[in-house]
Amino acid sequence: MTSRISPAIDWSAVQRSEEFRALVARRGRFVRVAAAAILTWFAVFLAVVGAAPAFAGTVVVAGMTVGFLLGLSQFVLAWFLTWRYLRLSTTVFSGLEDRVLALAAVRA
Repeated sequence: MTSRISPAIDWSAVQRSEEFRALVARRGRFVRVAAAAILTWFAVFLAVVGAAPAFAGTVVVAGMTVGFLLGLSQFVLAWFLTWRYLRLSTTVFSGLEDRVLALAAVRA
């Protein structure tokens, strides 16, 4: 297996490049939005369970309560965000990574 990293590459110049900044900005934006979504949904879950325990204990279907379903929805949201990140990784991030690596190879 060969390494794609060359010690002759000026990584500081690559880091200052517009391509690298675009990659970092795009990934960072996704991570911030995903973190805000999961933390907000968790806060809603805690608020419902803490402030309205009678409502959270309401049976919805087959013995499953509102609180239980809200708890399960945390897993659904986490899996969705993971899927979305992987999809962006293959469709968007990999193209940006390729441009950064090509730029690094040219500057080497």
